[in-house]
Amino acid sequence: MWKFIVILTCKAANKISKLIGHEGSVIGGYYALKLDKNILKKIKLPKYVIGITGSSGKSSSTELMYNILTKNNYTTIYNKEGSNTINAITSLVLNNSTLFGKIKKDVLLMELDEQFMKYIFKYITPTHLMITNITRDQPPRNSHPEKIYNAIKNAIPNGTHLILNVDDPFVNRLRVNHKGGVTTYGLSENNYSRKNNLNNLDAAYCPICNSKLEYDFYHYGHIGSYHCPKYHFNRGNPDYEAKNIDIDNQTIEINENKIHLPSNFLYTAYFVTGCYALSKTLNLSDENILSVLNSDEIKTKRLNIYDFDNRKWQMLVSKNENNLSYKQSLDYILHQSGDKTVILGFDSSSRRYKENDISWIWDIDFEELNDSSIKNIILIGKFCYDMRVRFEYASIDKNKIILVEDLSNLSKILKEKTSGKIYSMVCFDKEIELKKIIKEENND
Repeated sequence: MWKFIVILTCKAANKISKLIGHEGSVIGGYYALKLDKNILKKIKLPKYVIGITGSSGKSSSTELMYNILTKNNYTTIYNKEGSNTINAITSLVLNNSTLFGKIKKDVLLMELDEQFMKYIFKYITPTHLMITNITRDQPPRNSHPEKIYNAIKNAIPNGTHLILNVDDPFVNRLRVNHKGGVTTYGLSENNYSRKNNLNNLDAAYCPICNSKLEYDFYHYGHIGSYHCPKYHFNRGNPDYEAKNIDIDNQTIEINENKIHLPSNFLYTAYFVTGCYALSKTLNLSDENILSVLNSDEIKTKRLNIYDFDNRKWQMLVSKNENNLSYKQSLDYILHQSGDKTVILGFDSSSRRYKENDISWIWDIDFEELNDSSIKNIILIGKFCYDMRVRFEYASIDKNKIILVEDLSNLSKILKEKTSGKIYSMVCFDKEIELKKIIKEENND
């Protein structure tokens, strides 16, 4: 009877929250756990309980896996809003269960926050767990990738089947001594890869003997193909490796199957390959997987393209506080042809906490913008002066830099003082404002 009351409370809180204009993705779980902290142990879960986590790429991977599963007739629930803490997962589970505590679906699919996994896995044991990467992310909260690695490692239950991106040495370490199945994936060398990387600061040494890892190539940061010179630790040959990677034309090959990518970002090759590997562990056929991956319905949420004053404006939604995520956006811009105007800036470092630590902007390779195709750089947002100082240290030509403190002037400045295609690389806090400017221009 008590279980019935707890689930009913969660569902009621969810509906009330939505009625007053909120998403309702967290509040129900908050009240349910107040009533019964062990409520998740009392729910009959589906056959497949799949978790996806990592410093970046987990939202895109979860969205794609949901599409693959549902298009292949697996009834699936997942945290579509991206809320991924213990309260959010509790809400997801209880809101989709009967009042008697049973989820009548085939799959529970969860995007998971790395730091909250230990609380969730205390009550829910995943059958499968995909880990995208472990990078320097949200330094005030996570401090260092080693902390994130330990949080994930200590949370993983025995028996869970791991799907690991072995291009990342941190992620690869998780298979050592794991008591459960392991499936690996990665990318072969491609036109984004480099032989040298001065910024591999986070995973430069063998976790077993501390010898410096030797790299055949880097994709970005510490992600690439590596081995210990004493043969204690290496990337190895992934079970599923994307080859013949053509980011510009949005194609890769896995197991000799040609796959169309949803956008021409390197990171899309990663989440597509990861989801392919995860799908194979669920015994889906190549035909069934490819029917979804190669459909026109699969789109990335990270890139939107608009028209502005007879110019193309590409809006990249880039995650703050993650230098490698930011770098991939920079790489994308530099790989595009023609002259470019780049808009950068933010008002808040994080939506999670109030501290405005901006140390992470010094980890980003803004030096890459010293390129002849970059004609103008517009800095916006509360921290535009801090960004300008960073650009001075990057030796970027001051004549290229335009500070815009009042966004009502941005449209005029773009028309009168800039040239080339427009690329804005902002986080969520400025995205809405820029979209409003584009809409106003197109309605004039």
